[in-house]
Amino acid sequence: NTKSYELGVDLTFLNGLFSLNYTFSRQNVKDQIFEVPLAGSTGSAELVTNGGAIHTNAHEITLGINPINTKNFKWDMAFNFSKIDNYVDELAPGVESIFLGGFVDPQVRANIGDKFPVIYGTTFLRNDNGDIVVDEDGLPQIGSEGVIGKVSPDFLLGFNTNFEIYKFRIGATFDWKCGGQMYSGTLNTLNYYGTSMESVESRTAETFRFSHPAVKQLEDGSYVANDIDIKGEDALSYYDRMTLISEAGIYDSGFLKLRELSVSYPIWDKNGINVNLNVFARNIILWSELKGLDPEASQ
Repeated sequence: NTKSYELGVDLTFLNGLFSLNYTFSRQNVKDQIFEVPLAGSTGSAELVTNGGAIHTNAHEITLGINPINTKNFKWDMAFNFSKIDNYVDELAPGVESIFLGGFVDPQVRANIGDKFPVIYGTTFLRNDNGDIVVDEDGLPQIGSEGVIGKVSPDFLLGFNTNFEIYKFRIGATFDWKCGGQMYSGTLNTLNYYGTSMESVESRTAETFRFSHPAVKQLEDGSYVANDIDIKGEDALSYYDRMTLISEAGIYDSGFLKLRELSVSYPIWDKNGINVNLNVFARNIILWSELKGLDPEASQ
């Protein structure tokens, strides 16, 4: 059952030179159908039932600009901003999270109080201050299971522009995804088998250090910054440990991408028949926080 509310406004200025559209929507969803895990003593693994509630707040803003509009030269551009936040308010009685997909570890889940969805799995061991704690060999330690990544981006921003010069039409589209995280099984596996550049640099170096900011524990129980070097010959032990910690495979998935370039030209326009020649290229250039891979690709 869904109740939705929407409010929007469309504005145009200076005979179409600028246009601005804004939409806000709110959705309240309850009585969703999902599988609730049961204790093995019941004789069943799960119960399909109605339960839970999720609400969504969405903002979308579109700004259009047409700076030039003459007979032989036209130029228009548009920005599209969207921010969509889904929150899990409640699940079935006594259930704090629901498995949605993935592996034994990590998984994709719906967690009460968190944005939907989250990545759940084995964490780095941390102290009360939230610092990652390494052992006496400088290796990260395995912590408990918990939320290790937030999938939803902070916002999405798209930009497109078109030039029309005489009969030629040239277009470009950019996409910016800000925020969000993903689990990269590819990078984890490449590191483990020693086929990534990172693993090559580690094992051929005399020493290297754990890649995340961390602390080590002293005999008196206090913590200081990690300064333990790991020998290059121990790289296998290091990456073996990292593969046991799902949080080690979490990466920021934000990116800026030149999504498409296109050129078109009309080659036939007679007797009501229009024929256009189009050339385009997609996913041409990528600036990403996930080095070496496209964050939009699967693992």
